[in-house]
Amino acid sequence: MLKYDYTDNEIVLCREFINDVEARIALAALENEGIEAVIDNEIFSRIYPIGNSDLGTLRLMVKRRDLERALQIVDSLNFEGE
Repeated sequence: MLKYDYTDNEIVLCREFINDVEARIALAALENEGIEAVIDNEIFSRIYPIGNSDLGTLRLMVKRRDLERALQIVDSLNFEGE
């Protein structure tokens, strides 16, 4: 019997960004490869740009089933400091 793993659709952290431009480039790269992704904490970080604080960090989120491939794609972008 085939068993469905419900955790495959769980939304998980792929990468954190301080730079809005890098976060958006990573998001576009994932979407270009057919991976659904979203930037979490975007509104808060624009209202309160706190620099390197965790409160202002932009979190790139993906489904758990796409995480490994998403990490490879984001790593291939070679952002400084990554």
